[in-house]
Amino acid sequence: MASLHEESFYCIPETKLTLPERPVYCGVAIAAAVLGLGGAGCQVVRWRSRLSRAAQRRRPSPNPVIVFCLALSDFMACIGVIARAVGILVFDPPLEVRPGVYVPTQGITAIYVGSTIEIVNLYFYSATYMWTLVYAIDITMQLKNTDVPISLYHVLCWTAPAVFVGLSMFSVFFEVPKAPGQDIQQCAAGFHLVLHYIFSYTPIVAVMLANPAIYITASRLLEITVRPMLGRYTQRERQVISAIKIKFLLIVVIFTLCWLPNVIDGVIQISLIKDDHMGDRFFALWIIEAALNPLQGLLNCLAYGPETFQQWLMGRTGWLLRSRQPVNLDTREADPLLR
Repeated sequence: MASLHEESFYCIPETKLTLPERPVYCGVAIAAAVLGLGGAGCQVVRWRSRLSRAAQRRRPSPNPVIVFCLALSDFMACIGVIARAVGILVFDPPLEVRPGVYVPTQGITAIYVGSTIEIVNLYFYSATYMWTLVYAIDITMQLKNTDVPISLYHVLCWTAPAVFVGLSMFSVFFEVPKAPGQDIQQCAAGFHLVLHYIFSYTPIVAVMLANPAIYITASRLLEITVRPMLGRYTQRERQVISAIKIKFLLIVVIFTLCWLPNVIDGVIQISLIKDDHMGDRFFALWIIEAALNPLQGLLNCLAYGPETFQQWLMGRTGWLLRSRQPVNLDTREADPLLR
């Protein structure tokens, strides 16, 4: 991902991203990806140690397998972002063989290498969308006392991205003509590129809309569940419920923060699909995307990670509890959903 989502970086013309702008864009993407790698790596290590105890954990609580797979997908996606940024720096911009028609400067080599990087990048980011959605679904199912096999989640979260990536790449290669006077396909344009954007961004929009609705349902179920689970319903239990709601809100906000700029960019680019001179107008938006997309790995470390951060957040948001006093919440004694 990380914006500029043509069929691949080898088809981004200078009219969209000039030569002086490329090092800036790539530098931001690489720096953010390194931070994302660090956050996702910490999550992978942290949750890997819990995988063997997943079946014995208290319920309702986060499934270690889901959080581990989400972190692993973030980790691999950040590697893809770095590879993509390096590709933008290494490969020359495409050649314009006639107005609006471009071909890769490095020919078939660019197509093979660039497409491979794009497929890996898009696949693992799509996997993060699916695991984010599945986390919300799993928590809700646990609150309903419904057991969903983890194998079903694996099938959904590893297969759906492959379908979307396959459709996305198919749309930019199927029946795209060869460039005039060239022996290779020209870069996709027009309707092919519109389909590419639709298949790339549909999972983002679906998760962005579904997650808040699912967490609202989960919050209502939580209020029903906590009383019999803890045997009482005092101010302490209200604080527990509020803390868990804050965690749900944090997950939704982080996902929206990281991917809303891409949705806005996608809508703009589809509406201006025939405009090859949009770069100067949207460079700032692309920089935001280059920073926020990989940072999902780091920010998810806060949403799904250390209880100490959630305790700090809880203590700073007393207004959500309708209380003026900071909350001293020990998650070990409160509720496993906070872990």
